[in-house]
Amino acid sequence: MILRHFTHRRFLPAIVARGGLSVKDTGGDYLQFEFDPPSEQPQDETDTVALDFDFVKMQAADIEVLEQVEDATWNVDPDSSVGPSRFVKSFLSLGYLTEESREQLSEYY
Repeated sequence: MILRHFTHRRFLPAIVARGGLSVKDTGGDYLQFEFDPPSEQPQDETDTVALDFDFVKMQAADIEVLEQVEDATWNVDPDSSVGPSRFVKSFLSLGYLTEESREQLSEYY
């Protein structure tokens, strides 16, 4: 199963340098992910990049993944246009990226 996170291409250098996603970039309390998205990533004309994380590996590492959150602070409201969402608090290492996303990221950096 996959957790897909959408970010803007301009944030990739900081994400790669840090080695993961951080709520410090969102200004909120949680990172939002689309849970078990369709296998094909949506193609659009924007600079949005989809990063796919291996949910099974995250579970094996005891990373807490929440189905819903209450009383959360958001600088930008969670994207309601994606499928079912899951949330991770704090930081998520790029070590949990799927091989395909890792290869895509290496094309940029």
